[in-house]
Amino acid sequence: MASEPALPLLNYDILLEVAYLADRRTCASLMLTCKVLNKAAAKSVLQPLSGRVILWTVKDVSLFLRFLHADPSRFQYVREIDISLRLMSPYTDDDVERLLDGLRRMERLNTLGILHAEITLKNSVFFNGVARLTTIKRLELQGAEDNACRLLSQMQADLVFIHVDGLATVPERHFAFYQDIDEYFRSHPVPLLAKWTATLEELTWEMYYPKHALPEFTQVYPKLRRLSFISDSCPHVAPLIRAYPNLARLTVQKECTVDEDSLTQQLRDRRAVNIQSQRDQGGSKTVTWTHLEELVGSVIDLYALGLTCRIPRVHINDSVTSWSLERPVFEFLPAVLEYAQPRHLKVQGDGMLLIHPSYGLTTLLRSGSCPERLESLVVDINFPDEDSDIVTALSDLADSLRLLSLRRLRLRLRITVPDGSKSTPSRYHEVVLESQVAAVITTLENLDLEAYVRDLADDVPSLEDAMVCVKGEREHEDANECLVTRTAEVVRVPRRRLGAEYADREMYEWSDRVPKEL
Repeated sequence: MASEPALPLLNYDILLEVAYLADRRTCASLMLTCKVLNKAAAKSVLQPLSGRVILWTVKDVSLFLRFLHADPSRFQYVREIDISLRLMSPYTDDDVERLLDGLRRMERLNTLGILHAEITLKNSVFFNGVARLTTIKRLELQGAEDNACRLLSQMQADLVFIHVDGLATVPERHFAFYQDIDEYFRSHPVPLLAKWTATLEELTWEMYYPKHALPEFTQVYPKLRRLSFISDSCPHVAPLIRAYPNLARLTVQKECTVDEDSLTQQLRDRRAVNIQSQRDQGGSKTVTWTHLEELVGSVIDLYALGLTCRIPRVHINDSVTSWSLERPVFEFLPAVLEYAQPRHLKVQGDGMLLIHPSYGLTTLLRSGSCPERLESLVVDINFPDEDSDIVTALSDLADSLRLLSLRRLRLRLRITVPDGSKSTPSRYHEVVLESQVAAVITTLENLDLEAYVRDLADDVPSLEDAMVCVKGEREHEDANECLVTRTAEVVRVPRRRLGAEYADREMYEWSDRVPKEL
């Protein structure tokens, strides 16, 4: 009688890796097998790959604390945690005290996220307990207003990373929380976070501010290298330059409704003020960032900044065609490229960013606006189906790329068929929609994309790594449906040899695309 084949034996290292990569249910099963895996799998549960520990209900807190108290050594494994008292409601002060006692036992807890911060921090017991935590290095406050500012003024931890996401209120309502303009300015991050001038390295700040000129703050943050500033108006840049002199990465985003008729003049006025503010009183010396390596934002945001320094990496990250084409928003793109003179450029947005006859990227690549020293280019453009001529767009762009000495190219062009569900239901609309889908699929399938990339590589001898993708999509409310995808690439230098140089996927790849190593 033949014996059954022996089951494969997994050594301890492999089981540890399984525990680290497995879901929580599998980890719980592994914990029951032996004492060693009981500890190792517990560590995986408390430091999940999928994200931090999330406590949103009283039941979450109860089960979480019971798991930790079963073996008190587990407290040391908790590194990151998100909490929302709003979602726990109803709860008692005893529930909050038990939660705070657990937080105090987590000696290696370094990241604390507080969701619905304005409501959560109304609980004085929780507020005071969090303010006294000293191990926290990263603090994230979502839905923040005056309670969050009060917490920041009382926090005892030496924070390295701060993320404040303000409530989506109108500026007038937010300003009403403060007695006068001076008190309001004290809520600006430069003076508000003064206790962390020696430690703060990264700051994301999303709050509303009036359009008044800011006072000259005296605080300086020498270690701060990454700043994301999101507000209802284009920022005054001089206070940021003085406060964060060693900044390496800046993200700016304007979030408000702008008076359409005055948009262009508002942008030009703010740009002029910002340029002038970077000069000393004599007007002969420019005072600006000397270490800035990367700039991220929309065309209008980056234009209004009016920076006077060179910036090696520029990421234009949204569409400008949300502004009507009657207003000359596209004319701001040349100014952004002229002052930044980037070596690495990433552009994401609507088709007109690429094909506008005067100010599109295809035209600018042939002019002095875009530097000849451009080394890498990432383009991710979406064409509405009714405006798409993707064949012409590819051909014109290739003519421009032949003038450059590119080393790396990522090019993705997408055609989006509109969602027919929003039309009046009829057999006619169904036929039109299906004919649009069929036309997009036929167009993309007939493209000789391999020949396009091959010819491009022949015409640009410096090109080491190129990938071109065309994609057809049908618009849906939640996520677009992919109809067809075509991809071609040329790799002259193995990607693993270029890995360190282009390691920042956010800058050097499409946001949802990571190519294989070759």
